[in-house]
Amino acid sequence: MKFSFSLIKKFAPGKYSKADLVEGLNTYSFEAVDLGGDILEVPNTSIARRFSSAASHLGIAREASAIFNTKFIDPTLKNVKFDFKDKGIFKVNIKEKILCPRYSATYVTDVKVGPSPEWLKDVLEISGLRSINNVVDIMNYVMLEVGQPLHAFDADKVKGGIIVRRAKNGEEIETIDNNRFNLPQDTLVIVDEDRPLAIAGIKGGKYSEVSLKTTRLLVESANFEGVGIYKSSRKLNLRTDASIAFSHNLSPELVELGMKRALMLLREICGAKIYKTEDIYPKKQPKRIIKLDLPKIERIIGIKIKRTEAASILSKLDFKISKNLITVPAIRNDIEIIEDIAEEIVRFKNFNKLPAVPPKVYLGVGAEDDPVIIKDKIRRYLCAAGYSEVYNYSLTSKTKTDLAPIGVFGMQKPISLANPLSSELAYLVNSLAPYLEKNLNDNLRFYDEVRIFEIGRVFGDAPGQGNNSRILEKPVLGISIYGKDGFLELKGVVDGLFGNLGLVDWFMPDLNFRNDLLEDNGAVRIEMGDHSVLGYIGVLKSSNDGAVLELDLNKLVKTIVEEKEYEPISKFPSIDRDISLLVSSDIRVGDILEIIQSVEPEHVDDVDLMDFYEDEKFGGKKSLTFRIVFQAKDKTLTDAEVDKELQKIIKVLMEKAGAELR
Repeated sequence: MKFSFSLIKKFAPGKYSKADLVEGLNTYSFEAVDLGGDILEVPNTSIARRFSSAASHLGIAREASAIFNTKFIDPTLKNVKFDFKDKGIFKVNIKEKILCPRYSATYVTDVKVGPSPEWLKDVLEISGLRSINNVVDIMNYVMLEVGQPLHAFDADKVKGGIIVRRAKNGEEIETIDNNRFNLPQDTLVIVDEDRPLAIAGIKGGKYSEVSLKTTRLLVESANFEGVGIYKSSRKLNLRTDASIAFSHNLSPELVELGMKRALMLLREICGAKIYKTEDIYPKKQPKRIIKLDLPKIERIIGIKIKRTEAASILSKLDFKISKNLITVPAIRNDIEIIEDIAEEIVRFKNFNKLPAVPPKVYLGVGAEDDPVIIKDKIRRYLCAAGYSEVYNYSLTSKTKTDLAPIGVFGMQKPISLANPLSSELAYLVNSLAPYLEKNLNDNLRFYDEVRIFEIGRVFGDAPGQGNNSRILEKPVLGISIYGKDGFLELKGVVDGLFGNLGLVDWFMPDLNFRNDLLEDNGAVRIEMGDHSVLGYIGVLKSSNDGAVLELDLNKLVKTIVEEKEYEPISKFPSIDRDISLLVSSDIRVGDILEIIQSVEPEHVDDVDLMDFYEDEKFGGKKSLTFRIVFQAKDKTLTDAEVDKELQKIIKVLMEKAGAELR
């Protein structure tokens, strides 16, 4: 955006040159460039967050007065003298109050349209605008001076008043540059009883434009919702200075300031007589008040600052301070929290003069319990094992939520959305497994084997105290595979992954789970030594070669931390023994493991389930094969010692579980 240095200095007089101002703006405020002559430029990108307060000559002048500690002359503080007490013959009807939060209109008569004075033409030329006539030039000038876009309608062309609404199907408008547009239905337009008069916030229409014959005006100063203006501008491929300004969500408070200046200049230059302004502002912008927390400001900026100095800086920028409360200027919609106040103070302390303090960095070993680190380890391990990571939606259907293993993660009921986009996306996912199964089936068209995993989140309704319930959100690891002996391979992956993470105290009891996702009696829980459930592995019902796994990552991280214990590796060899048992089908694997632990054999180092098999010939029983690892820390075990302990274990299993050796 280009600015006139002379005009800036008119509002912020002082002993500084244009070069001083450019340097000062670059140091304390915004990026600025000297373009020679009377012109300086501040890129729009530099003031994007401050368009309401800085994209104008008054805004830059306010910065100049603060930088050079000079007087600031604000012409908008003057009140407009109305020639008539009534509002004239026109009414305003805003039908889209969200898209148009504020609309101000003033009826003006006795206007003498003609050439603009030279000083006005000069400001427009510097800013890249051409002079049209004094009325149009005043509207453009006020936008440059105050930052508020305005528009003037020929009042004799307006029938019945002003209506602000969305365009109707098939509506067209010819703009003042003689271009015709078919208006999309969501475009905000300014209309009268007969036709569209302007594309709101973008461009005026040809029909109601001001000409040399115009004597009566309807002056518009309004505020429009930024996103709507931006979208309409893109759809119409029509970019104007007004649309750029409104797209940055201007403050509604600029409406009054812009109208005041326009009316002053219309009386001064055009000899206009002014009716009282119609100002529709149903939901006024509340005052923003922030506590002056000086200790917190000092912590943020890293230096000590006196209250008087902080108050002085803020006062120069039009902040009002009363006791320990700061009232933010209405047009400073970029100021919301104490950190914003700290930024205003420190930039006028000069960032370049702040002491350089080296950061304090702990150069120790990274935390092993960091979830990010553990997730990264999981990703590296699984990728090295030939698994590909996938990402799925967090929304799903009721059909898929019914496939979740209820109770595995402490969740009972799925969470439904109040306003779903469709029935297929009406629930939050309570399990990664249904989507993983879909991923398998989608990829089996192209591959004979598929190995995938996902680190995502599941949601559910968990019982609370009394009649209350809690919404749970948990990070979960899901792994799925399709291939020969997929279930056994997945068990091996779990074993290898846990070993990589340092997790040792875990086992896999049966999971009595029946639904349309997993095979009946084809799933096992993954439990820790305290019997808390970490997750499950199951055979997919859609294919015996497909399997899926889910793990509670929160519990996994916690368990890994708890199990970080040092134990020296035995110098002596281990001895493995495999035993195959026939047990009742209602006996869980976990029950067998508990029985083995209850024997407290002296030299048992590990017990793993190696095989699981059911057949009708077993007469309601199932076959379980375990591998028991024996190892001593102080000697090499003999076969006789191992056999003695093994027989003791078998005897207890027969007594307590009714087991039979195969």
